[in-house]
Amino acid sequence: MKSFSDLTSKEKTVELLRWIGVAPAAVIAGMAPGVIARLVIPPVLAEPLGSPPTPAPAFSRSILFWVIGILMGAAFVIAGAKTAPRYRGTTAIVLASLSILYSLMSHVVVHLGRGTPHYTDFAVAAIAAACAAAYIVYSEKSKGVPQQSH
Repeated sequence: MKSFSDLTSKEKTVELLRWIGVAPAAVIAGMAPGVIARLVIPPVLAEPLGSPPTPAPAFSRSILFWVIGILMGAAFVIAGAKTAPRYRGTTAIVLASLSILYSLMSHVVVHLGRGTPHYTDFAVAAIAAACAAAYIVYSEKSKGVPQQSH
């Protein structure tokens, strides 16, 4: 792959636009599973844990939130990294770190003064983001994409 300085002005513009699109692509893809879940799952299962008792068992709600957490974390990392024009492995690691930080804040830190932190939900989301980053790094290496030097 050519270095950025060797690209034509049109290629540079396309590359810059792709870099600008990394964050929006990651956020939109990360939000999509949650939006879809809210549209298709029964409202009884969509209630957060700790809500007043409902006919649906808490275990079903836990599994549902784990699946959504896995899909959100993985989609965030994969979509953002695949949008990047180069350095996809590094981009995936950065996005996974951001996803893990977000999960820590939303599942653990916000609950410290108000209730029991959701450590399992955090662990599921963190593992999903880390696995997605590992997938991107492995897929880039298996394609034979050379590591670029600065």
